[in-house]
Amino acid sequence: MRHRLNINKARIIHTLVLFLHLQQSRCDVHSISWNFLCSEGLGLPHYSESGTVNDVTLFYYDSNMKSTAPCPEWLNTTAGQQLWKDTTFKSHYNIGIMALALQTAKSQFNLTGSHADINVYQAYSRCDLYPDGTTKSSLTHAFNGKDFISLDTDSKTFIASVPQALIYKSIRDKDIIWLETVVSYYKKTCFDRLRMFLELAPGVRNKKVPQVRLFERQGAGFTLLTCHVTGFYPRAVQVKWIGADLQLVDDEMNHVLPNGDGTFQTRSSVIRPEENTGDQRYSCVVHHSSLEGNITVTWGKEEKPFRLYVWIPLGCVFIVTVVGLVIRGFLL
Repeated sequence: MRHRLNINKARIIHTLVLFLHLQQSRCDVHSISWNFLCSEGLGLPHYSESGTVNDVTLFYYDSNMKSTAPCPEWLNTTAGQQLWKDTTFKSHYNIGIMALALQTAKSQFNLTGSHADINVYQAYSRCDLYPDGTTKSSLTHAFNGKDFISLDTDSKTFIASVPQALIYKSIRDKDIIWLETVVSYYKKTCFDRLRMFLELAPGVRNKKVPQVRLFERQGAGFTLLTCHVTGFYPRAVQVKWIGADLQLVDDEMNHVLPNGDGTFQTRSSVIRPEENTGDQRYSCVVHHSSLEGNITVTWGKEEKPFRLYVWIPLGCVFIVTVVGLVIRGFLL
């Protein structure tokens, strides 16, 4: 029984991480995002939420804390104090919403016995402000790593992703006053607050240039070239290879991981053809908002061979990310 529970826990954590990794950052876009998590059987606080601006965490609260953090000094204005007060109030209100969502989902999926011991209900919201002034927002809920419901701000209603979500959708749609508040937040309020945070919050506009290195690993009948990009901020980055007959390693794409110092890292690997390479050159091109142009690094004889120590930190960071990514949140 314990072995089965461990397998279920690993499976849920894996799908949880996949759900979070689908929420990708975009170049030159300012964003405010909130993550809400209500869980059972994972050894985590029953409820947690956090808010980030450009991947910098500005607010965090969980059900094990005696109180929320005090209003930071940089937000110590009349409007800032009111914003922090509203955020604190809604974080306590959200506990009840998420608990109801979790129990409703369990009931509708008819989870009993060992299947009811480990469950995760999660919500993720994001408001994007583009350079040309246009905006985009979204709110998505997931149960055990799979889409459950989402908010349609135009129709002012929740959309059920699966039949089991219809009951909870009905509950949310009937609460007209709260639904209007939520829709208003994602149409206007979140962008007003994003602009305030961009003006006042330290660090959210800082940019750090990526460092790029190439590594080679010999395999049975193939050569793997890896472009390792690290030390950059904000999170959004584009990495591509240029060269003839290169085969991209798909499972190593789009995984941007934190370094632990506020910067990020990623990698992209390709399989180089073994025959008739001649004088062919292979280059990794990196585009990031901290750069006026691109960084292009071309594979040559001067590059050092692949070493295992490059991958060990990536593995460790991924493990930390599993725990760290499940604590993200505002109106849900």
